[in-house]
Amino acid sequence: MPLHPQKAIKCPLCGKEFTPDSQGCSGSCPLGAHCNLVCCPHCHYGFPRDSRTVNFLKKIWKKRKDDGLQS
Repeated sequence: MPLHPQKAIKCPLCGKEFTPDSQGCSGSCPLGAHCNLVCCPHCHYGFPRDSRTVNFLKKIWKKRKDDGLQS
């Protein structure tokens, strides 16, 4: 059992949710353990686990939303 349980993520292609525990794309990836990609077990689409751009935009969106609630 992992020390830090991972939350489910949604595949951007098929929309299915899954936990990325050992959902690496390929054992032959040249980046190996440093690869940030996960593969959906349903459609096998590979995508980055985290996107800095998306996380940045979410943070800004949340801040603007929170600031709007305090008015």
